[in-house]
Amino acid sequence: MRTRWRFLISLLGAACLGACAGEDDLDRLEFEPPETAVEYEVTLVGLPSEEMAAVAEDTLAVYRNQADGAQSVAFLRRRAEGDVSILQRLLRSRGYYDGTVDVTVRDLPPKDAADPDDLTQAEVTLTVDSGPAFTLRRHHFVMTGDAPGLPQLDAAALGSPVGQTAAAEPIVKAEATALDTVQKAGFPYAEQGNRRAVADLEAQTLEIDSEITPGPAAVFGPITFEGLVDVRERYLRTYIDWDEGEPFDLSTLRDYQLALLGTDLFATLRVSPPEEAPPGTGPVALPITVEATERPFRTVSAGARFNTDDGPSIRGGYEHRNLFGENETLTIAAEVGLEVQTFGLGYREPQYMRPGQDLVASLTLEREEDDAFDDLTVTGTLGLERRLTPNWIVGAGVLGEASLITDQGEDTEALLAGIPLFAEYDGSDDPLNPTTGVRARLDAVPYAGLFDDEPTAFLSIDGQGSAYYDITGEKAYVLAARTRFASIIAGDVSDVPATRRLYSGGGGSVRGFAQRFVGPLDASNDPIGGLSALEAGLELRARLYGDIGGVVFAEAGSVSVESFPDFNDGVQTAAGVGLRYYSPAGPIRIDVAFPLNGRDADDAFQLYFSIGQAF
Repeated sequence: MRTRWRFLISLLGAACLGACAGEDDLDRLEFEPPETAVEYEVTLVGLPSEEMAAVAEDTLAVYRNQADGAQSVAFLRRRAEGDVSILQRLLRSRGYYDGTVDVTVRDLPPKDAADPDDLTQAEVTLTVDSGPAFTLRRHHFVMTGDAPGLPQLDAAALGSPVGQTAAAEPIVKAEATALDTVQKAGFPYAEQGNRRAVADLEAQTLEIDSEITPGPAAVFGPITFEGLVDVRERYLRTYIDWDEGEPFDLSTLRDYQLALLGTDLFATLRVSPPEEAPPGTGPVALPITVEATERPFRTVSAGARFNTDDGPSIRGGYEHRNLFGENETLTIAAEVGLEVQTFGLGYREPQYMRPGQDLVASLTLEREEDDAFDDLTVTGTLGLERRLTPNWIVGAGVLGEASLITDQGEDTEALLAGIPLFAEYDGSDDPLNPTTGVRARLDAVPYAGLFDDEPTAFLSIDGQGSAYYDITGEKAYVLAARTRFASIIAGDVSDVPATRRLYSGGGGSVRGFAQRFVGPLDASNDPIGGLSALEAGLELRARLYGDIGGVVFAEAGSVSVESFPDFNDGVQTAAGVGLRYYSPAGPIRIDVAFPLNGRDADDAFQLYFSIGQAF
């Protein structure tokens, strides 16, 4: 009755306010926020774990509003009593279904009894009696409709804690997994139904029946494309990994959408079945719609880099990603530096003859004036690359190369043919700034041809790998390591053209030494290269402030004139530090490195400026 009277009085007051105040008067009304009249402390006792206590402190109103105090002791009591239901839900979520919560609010002596304006002091005590943790005795999934062909769902196998503490989180996760299992089994419109739970307070056990409404069974129907202008529909169909009439699988559809997005042809793309289930009880054919918005296919790029060993260089490039309507990519790239000038054409045709296989071709012209050698080289390649899994790629092809070489003051010519083979694994999380995972690549190229008018043949093998470890799990500190082992099987180092020998040193190798300067030197202190190379490096990367980071690193390398490292020319080691700016295009890096056992021919340090991590 008292509550009813209060409600009527409130309505009457609102009516009087509306009758006595015009619209302008209401605009001038101001309501001052209530002032804090009570400061209080909170004591929470009885929760079974520190983890639950931490959750309570983050969610209870008495904690979240403690800094603002309360308007009165009565208001504080109502606030604390409102938290009782939250604590009870927290207990149930951890398997305590018979818990109770008691609230006590008591006045405390004032901090300064002589100060009439001193705030009232109070203490809120929340006493929890959790009772015993309940055990999940049984968990069944109940289908509220026909689901022909669907296997029996085992709740325990899906993660439900049957026979264990009846915590809410794994129960809910098991229900989500069960729903996902039903949808993937050809029932894409399955929905979660009611959950019926029966608790035995004496035995402290819980039994649950979770309902799933499967909806109609579905199969893949016809697929249509909307929004295509320059991209051919025929090409997009090569990525389809199902046959019309097969049981519908939402994950297969998602994989198809990701594959199309990976072509880099679309600004937006959506692959979807109908939002609502078509009528029918038997298997219904779901039409699939691909809605696409094409992105620009042409890109022009420019860049620059600087190393102390070969000076500055500028780069330019052009790319067309849809040359003939089926994602054929043409690239034109050029680099001009003080010592190296290159011009290259590249072509890639994806889905060549079969899904996941690309046709690749390239033609490169390079002119280089280096301490190791001077050369003018034309190289052409043609090959196939096949993606075996999301992480593995293999490839094979043919190579032809013609070179004019000046090595140790002598002019020579080389005409080589090769069969390049490779296998590559990439399990890292980012191509330019990896923080976790492993990368590995193995290249093998048998060569044959003419060198200095004499027949020559040799086998080049080059393997390298890197690993990345996120120390804190927040990508703030990353430990990166790399290694490389390469070998050329040949009679003598003089049988291999200088352009195809193995070298080490430089920005992508052993920083601190000039390009190719790790290993044996001739009488003029110029690198001669070798038949084997061994490298190792370790780098600690840290985010310092915002997008600014720093690194410290140590690297070592050795080059030998034998096909297996003999270390006769020693192992060159170096260390250094660097800065990183993590731009949207990738890390921009500046490194300075110092040889630790430099020779007379080595510089005191090397400075590098480039985009992307060193490895």
